[in-house]
Amino acid sequence: MFAAAEPCEASELVHFRHRIGTDGIELIFKESIRINGKEGQEPEATTDTTVQEKNITYPTDSKLHRKIIKKCIAIADKEGIELRQT
Repeated sequence: MFAAAEPCEASELVHFRHRIGTDGIELIFKESIRINGKEGQEPEATTDTTVQEKNITYPTDSKLHRKIIKKCIAIADKEGIELRQT
């Protein structure tokens, strides 16, 4: 049985879009306009883009390590502490 909260997994939509490609999406839009008749002949269309992938990077150990080193170097420079290596 499917959960009632969500119609499908978000990743399934992404995989579907990648499988059908740009041509498949165009075909779906054309069929939607054809089915809706004159109501689909408006010059502008509104689409829901909430499923677009976002450019999000998550903190990893190496990113946090580099950030800590940069902060420590900045503190050492501010306090006038000479470092052996940076």
